[in-house]
Amino acid sequence: MKLSWHARGAATAERMRRLMQLRGVTPNGHPLWRPPETGRVENLHPHYHMIFAEPWARSRPATYSKAGRMGLTKARGRPWTDNEILRLRKVYPRGTREEIIAAFPDRTWAAIAKAANSRGIYRAPRPLKPTGNRVLDQILERARERNVSMIELDQEAKRKGYFSKRKWKHGRLDHTAHFRAVAFLGGNLRSKWTGTPNPNLRRRPPKRRGYENKAVAA
Repeated sequence: MKLSWHARGAATAERMRRLMQLRGVTPNGHPLWRPPETGRVENLHPHYHMIFAEPWARSRPATYSKAGRMGLTKARGRPWTDNEILRLRKVYPRGTREEIIAAFPDRTWAAIAKAANSRGIYRAPRPLKPTGNRVLDQILERARERNVSMIELDQEAKRKGYFSKRKWKHGRLDHTAHFRAVAFLGGNLRSKWTGTPNPNLRRRPPKRRGYENKAVAA
């Protein structure tokens, strides 16, 4: 970037400041703070109820923001150092809550969680509970690896809440939904024949048609 660009930016900023002083408003149309207003905030801070007791043309958020920009309010917490961030990346994803708090004794759990989430550091997901069905367990594990939500699986399987509401817990497995979910996740289902039929399965006799029954009766 050329230095002339910086010079242009500085000149433009100076012209805007002069224009705001001349017009008395910001580019967004908000009136500039006058010395009596800033003096009132400085003298009555932190008793905001006394500031708003008399007629006041500023909103509460604007007054709080101005007090912060004037240096009247305290900073929210101590900034995080590089060593603390490295320690946070190491401990926060898989450590227990007690271990994390012990690693940062001067921080609260809310402050630790906020600092981690703002930096893209998240807790590792809990291990999946087995459902008792091997195919379904593999579908859920694959969906977690691909960052696919259960709602997306329902949409692809054309089922209303089968995966998101865990309807398989009621004892009815939807094999069509399993087949569509496996295909969506990039897999396929295969059958493995053992060669010996299961003796516990009873084979139903074929149904006879109506004319056959009449012929037998005749």
